[in-house]
Amino acid sequence: MYLKDDGTLDHQALSRELRGIVSDRPARDPCEVLLWLAARLRADPAGPDGPALTLAVHATSCYAIWRIRRVEVVDALIEAAARAAEAYGALGCPASSGRPHPAAHPGAGTSGDDPETVAGVIGLIGAARDGGGARGELEAWCCPGFLAGLAGAALTTLRNGRRARFEASDTANLDAHFLAGGRADIARLTRTAERHRPGDPSDLAEQAGLWAARRLLSGAAPAGERLPLLLTVCFAAQHCHWCATSPARVAVYRAALAAVDPEPLERPCPHSGGHPDVPVRSLLRYARALAGHGGDGLRVDEDAWRCPRHMAERAASMLAHTAGYLGLDHSLHSTR
Repeated sequence: MYLKDDGTLDHQALSRELRGIVSDRPARDPCEVLLWLAARLRADPAGPDGPALTLAVHATSCYAIWRIRRVEVVDALIEAAARAAEAYGALGCPASSGRPHPAAHPGAGTSGDDPETVAGVIGLIGAARDGGGARGELEAWCCPGFLAGLAGAALTTLRNGRRARFEASDTANLDAHFLAGGRADIARLTRTAERHRPGDPSDLAEQAGLWAARRLLSGAAPAGERLPLLLTVCFAAQHCHWCATSPARVAVYRAALAAVDPEPLERPCPHSGGHPDVPVRSLLRYARALAGHGGDGLRVDEDAWRCPRHMAERAASMLAHTAGYLGLDHSLHSTR
């Protein structure tokens, strides 16, 4: 992908590509780029391309965690970073004293500079190899001891991020918070979900949507709870395009949405005038009204809201929305 005609790494092309990716202006699919560089580094971590590819993994590690929604891409980067850390760690830092010399290394020795700067260094390495640039500080950037630190830092970032992004947190402890007498406390659940703060995965409001989805999936929710729970999940799922919701959380939302029977979409219903169409921000108010907590002053047409076709339409719409967030082909994940 980023090779010259003679099969050697095209440092300049890779540097340009990575600067675009880390500044969130990719020229091509970042997943394709990251999988390529991870495979090449994994195959020969301490080879001639190792320094540039290790810098590439380090530069893109934070981007991969916050912008990539395919776990296999993150896993490939983790394996590549681990191989590089091991290979360069074995080589060590060639200081005359036999000890690392962090003062001679760029950045802080393990964190380097900002991602665009690190990506730019890859181009400088290529220029120096082609005889068009001075080595200077590049020797420090390419020092095995320094590269081992960079690879290790990237590995920590990627592993921690993988846990946070691709492993949905347990919500069983919230049963005591959201159940009352064995039934979901819809008023408490929805008022908690309304306090959503975008981007805070530890926020109880984010956990409320996850708990609602798992309650639906459990099969323990009686018929009267299912629509309020579904509306809570729809509210939570809609936030996917408003913040960096973890793919693991979205996968739980999608499982709950897919569990709604799609068969009513294939047959007519009595509501020729259509079903309730309300903005997403109002869904939780209607969930409370439908659960018998109508203190918000809403009047609801129970028959139209609880229509199986309406519920199937809501679920299908949110499945399409979340498929877009995850970059899925919705035609392959349709409920119909």
